[in-house]
Amino acid sequence: MLRDRLLALTFDGRGAEQTKPLALAYDWLYEQWRPEDRRVLLAKALDGCNYEIKVIREQRLSPYNVILYNAPLQALMACAIAIYRDDLRADPVMNFTADLWLRRVLPVWRQVMGRNGGWHEGGEYVGIGIGQAIYGLPAMWRRATGEDLFATEPGVRGFLDFLVYRTQPDGTQFRWGDGAWFDRIVPDAIPLALEYRDAAAYSLRPPGKAPAPTAWPWGPLTDATLNDPTAATRLPLARLFDGIGMLVARSDWSPQATYVTFKAGDNFWSHSHLDQGAFTIYKGGALAIDSGLYGPHYGSDHHMNYSYQTIAHNTVTVTDPRDTVPAPGKEGKPRPIANDGGQRRIGSGWGVEAAPLDLAEWEAKRDTYRTGSMGPLLDRDGLAVAAADVTPAYTNEQSGTGTFSARTRRVERFWRIFGYDRVDDVVVVFDQVIATNASFHKRWLLHTLEAPEVTKDGFSVSVAPRDGPGHPGGRLEAKVLLPKGALINAIGGPGFEFFVDGKNYDEQGTLQAAIRKLGLNNGEPGAWRVEVSPSADAREDLFLVVLLPTSLGAHPTHRIRLLESGRKVGCEIVGPKRTTRWWFEPGRNRVEVDVAASREERRYHVEGPMTPPPARPSWLERQRSWMARRRGQVKGPRARLPFASSSTTATMSATTSTRTMASRKPTASRTSAALPTSRG
Repeated sequence: MLRDRLLALTFDGRGAEQTKPLALAYDWLYEQWRPEDRRVLLAKALDGCNYEIKVIREQRLSPYNVILYNAPLQALMACAIAIYRDDLRADPVMNFTADLWLRRVLPVWRQVMGRNGGWHEGGEYVGIGIGQAIYGLPAMWRRATGEDLFATEPGVRGFLDFLVYRTQPDGTQFRWGDGAWFDRIVPDAIPLALEYRDAAAYSLRPPGKAPAPTAWPWGPLTDATLNDPTAATRLPLARLFDGIGMLVARSDWSPQATYVTFKAGDNFWSHSHLDQGAFTIYKGGALAIDSGLYGPHYGSDHHMNYSYQTIAHNTVTVTDPRDTVPAPGKEGKPRPIANDGGQRRIGSGWGVEAAPLDLAEWEAKRDTYRTGSMGPLLDRDGLAVAAADVTPAYTNEQSGTGTFSARTRRVERFWRIFGYDRVDDVVVVFDQVIATNASFHKRWLLHTLEAPEVTKDGFSVSVAPRDGPGHPGGRLEAKVLLPKGALINAIGGPGFEFFVDGKNYDEQGTLQAAIRKLGLNNGEPGAWRVEVSPSADAREDLFLVVLLPTSLGAHPTHRIRLLESGRKVGCEIVGPKRTTRWWFEPGRNRVEVDVAASREERRYHVEGPMTPPPARPSWLERQRSWMARRRGQVKGPRARLPFASSSTTATMSATTSTRTMASRKPTASRTSAALPTSRG
């Protein structure tokens, strides 16, 4: 008997597997239950709601982290709506749920998704977390309150674009952040695409032709007329996901396309890496990769010393030999971490602090989580260009005070301008890097799958073809224009695949066996990197590298030369179809791009942020910080747990049914007043 089976459920784990069917059965079969059945099932559903609240509170589940959406929050919202106004004991449940949803979760969504969509967690975490909440939660809320967040939240709509743009030419997802699988489904993609009639997102993994429900508990039915494999080709070729600071651009929408990404934004704690300012390039295969393996388990030596750290990404490191403070470790035992010269160690896994519970806590710790910003995107005339300041990723107010997380003070400026010219298939990267001390070693990094070949003025690397779309093989040629006389080294191969700070982090030789077992759509750990360094020590250095992706076997015909005029530097690129000149001015985070084609010349300007680094702490401040740490007195601000008091408004409008997951009409005695809205 269904009633007995429901009452026999034992809440365990995160509780969603028990709470969701309880809420559904109580709500949908309300008219069929006898009064006594309703009474006992209501009590059981209340137990389920309170179990979810306990999980969320005691585990400090954060709206920045996958676990909240897998799936305690969905279970809680379904349960809270189902029992609301059926018992006075249900009021505090709705108070908690409304407070969590309206004042904690939605503000974080707006922050991370921005105007254009996007999410910070990597790989499969999109699918098993936010990707199974992005439709379900707003849909339940709309049914309960009439508030249509699909119509008012541009970031929710933009999430569909994020799913489309993060898809590489081979059909897998880009390799940013933690992730072991890059081909996993996103459960809410289809119902969300149906909501917005988005054919491009619907067609990523179209369902069968027969109508079928697409979301729990009974989402919109599939619609085969929305399946259009050509829909993506009508989208722009570049998109900036402003909330996370991620630029994605491509030459076209074919499997043979060049596909580039560039990241420069803030840190949102969960399952992302220390990789601000990094980029990737794909053509015929992965050419400039996001290296390292997510494994062999979370928190492994390889994960924490290599793949999580900046050294594994296509950005810049600045190494202070004294940057050796160990991580907190477990059970009070410090854990040495490789000195990679990279960015501040923040986010999940470091044992420094728990995830922010809401936007207010993130803002209170802004000096910690602010890691970069990107200026407006130029997307005209075949150009996609953005200027970024990622200095905060390396330096904050605590840098140089002796903490593991903030590290030593090494970087006073790191501005990066990233440009892609899809007409002539050219990537231009210009960096301005100022070190705190001239002796701190700077390295410009680019990671590859195969062994690169160093040339007189740059390097080249190829990727072999393999079966499947998007893998005909490709080649990348690089011209290093600055620094002049640069030292260019290739590091990798057996015994040096994941080499950092004098050690190869290959899990005592066992990692290669794990890598050989990877499926084609798993990670791309790589085995090589190119390091470009100045030939002499200086506080300030400029890096200017031009990268030419081509199909395998092709050799680019571009003519490239360094430009210098007064204080300005730049490059001229005479390509097959046009000539571009890129002018940079040291001390300003801007670029002028001149485009000459068909006897016509056009000029474009791109400006980026130029926030000065925080003032250096005085000797006395550093001494006080050191003494406080010795006494164990350094603590972050204590966060308020997400729970509203019983006085929080949580009422429904007299015109809204309390039976919101079903079509059952409420009786006159069961109508009530309005729940708060996301803006109220």
